[in-house]
Amino acid sequence: MDPKDRVETVAKTKIGAQREKASSGDESAPGAAFGVPEADLDAVIERWPSAPKKMAQDMVKQYGPPNEATPTLLIWHDSGPWKRTIVTSDETAHDFPTPHTDFISQTINYDVPVEKLPELARYDGSLIVYRTAGQVTFSCDNEAANFLAANLMHEIVEGRMTAEDARKELGEQQAAWLLNREAPYTEGIKFPAPRESDTGYRDEPVMKAPTVKQTVEKIKDKLGIAEGS
Repeated sequence: MDPKDRVETVAKTKIGAQREKASSGDESAPGAAFGVPEADLDAVIERWPSAPKKMAQDMVKQYGPPNEATPTLLIWHDSGPWKRTIVTSDETAHDFPTPHTDFISQTINYDVPVEKLPELARYDGSLIVYRTAGQVTFSCDNEAANFLAANLMHEIVEGRMTAEDARKELGEQQAAWLLNREAPYTEGIKFPAPRESDTGYRDEPVMKAPTVKQTVEKIKDKLGIAEGS
């Protein structure tokens, strides 16, 4: 990428950031307005491995048809308590708490204090914190396990459990769930997970050169973007 293209790209993303800041509070995902027709969905998952295929069918029963689809994944926006649910045909091997594969990822809005990040990393490698967006994603082979992972994450953040405590509890509750015994942490999210989020951490700019602002204004003029857009 030559220098001119680099500057133009940076300027366009800065304009996008300004628009995003101005529209904060509108949490509707662009893809939420769409739906995948049943015939197309059947064609997408026809050759998927059996476990992800079954999970895709279960999520359709739970939340209706997905909003988006590619040959390897299905996406639901605003699915029940989740901001986003993704089922993928690509399975990732994971041995905690027992050998299985991860292929369903579910996301909530949640503010993780930075000092808790190392503890959460020790707790579960299939938990991903996206601090900028203020989101946490949980991945496993079923939705109950993601509820369980989310609830125990909250216990760690609130200081009621250590990573080691939560790992032990996760194993016990997962075993109880498999045996159809009482396992309350698997039954839903037990803490407030807001649909509209103010949990994001935008951080602070470190590049304050006046040329950035000048370039943004030139790009706005070139693209016909009005002041304040």
